[in-house]
Amino acid sequence: MNHPERPLPARHLTPEFAATLYFVSLASALFTTKYFVAGDIAFWYYGLTALSISYGYVVECLPSFKTPYVAAASSVPVLIVATSYPDEPRLLVVAATVFLLTLGREICGDVLDRMGDAVSYMHRFKPTSLAVVSFSLQLAGLLLLTFELRKPGDSVVLLTMALLLALSGVYWFRLGRYRWATLLMKVQFFVGLYFLV
Repeated sequence: MNHPERPLPARHLTPEFAATLYFVSLASALFTTKYFVAGDIAFWYYGLTALSISYGYVVECLPSFKTPYVAAASSVPVLIVATSYPDEPRLLVVAATVFLLTLGREICGDVLDRMGDAVSYMHRFKPTSLAVVSFSLQLAGLLLLTFELRKPGDSVVLLTMALLLALSGVYWFRLGRYRWATLLMKVQFFVGLYFLV
């Protein structure tokens, strides 16, 4: 088990409580989408709900597909915003960036969880090679954002994201502090939310 500290394995929550919370959340998501979301974008909400509740099946039955699945699911909220504002094509670039940043971070997470994960195509590659691919994908995501720079603030945020990625690379490749490296990737992602404002 990769994460024994999480609420269910650590027995902070009972399975019954978790199941009840799951069905209440699912019902809330479906009903609020039906009554409060415009019909032309409701599909994206239902799609995100389906992706979210199918994650366990992907992990168990299609482990080789898990990493791109998580990245695609992470991009859907931005696609929902992009659908709501069709005159803002830069949101599609942001969605692609979210996909690349998430895919890169998930690959590093897979490297860390390799011992406890089901065997997938990722196990065919050396951890160092996967990490290089991961950082390359994240760099590609940042390069995509350069096409969307409009204001001085955009450049400052992009530079901050690039510095966080570089620092994450130092922690990963030079210091071997993998958890700190992935934490910095999450901070970088949080900083990038600026492009949705």
